[in-house]
Amino acid sequence: MLTISLFEPQIPPNTGNIARLCGANNVKLDLVGKLGFDMSDKYLKRAGLDYWNYINWECFPDLNQYCENTFKNNFHLLTTKSKNIYTKRKYKSNDIIIFGSETAGISEKILNKYPENACTIPMINKNIRSLNLATSVGIVLYEALRQINDS
Repeated sequence: MLTISLFEPQIPPNTGNIARLCGANNVKLDLVGKLGFDMSDKYLKRAGLDYWNYINWECFPDLNQYCENTFKNNFHLLTTKSKNIYTKRKYKSNDIIIFGSETAGISEKILNKYPENACTIPMINKNIRSLNLATSVGIVLYEALRQINDS
């Protein structure tokens, strides 16, 4: 099953929107590391609406342990610190697509260790540092689904 993984997300409505997106597409959601909110947060629940029962999600509090297990699989690291465009990656049905937190992204240590797995969403205006996390997940998820469904 395709998985979206969020490393230490900080903004509850982003995570709620991503959860709803995952539920709508039968994609697993992994929430990894120290979260910037409680899972009972009203904004998280509101963004996910009444769909939480239809979302396949799991929390992994230990980021290092998650990475140790996950990096044995096919994975993609989304970052602004790559020249590789996300549409050039080859996505498969059991891949894990990883996004960093809204405030810090994915750590340099991980990006430096796995540069071949890193990719980015290009932006024309270089004055904009990054896109909203939920927007980024939507862009990449639908490209992955397009590739998987076309194969």
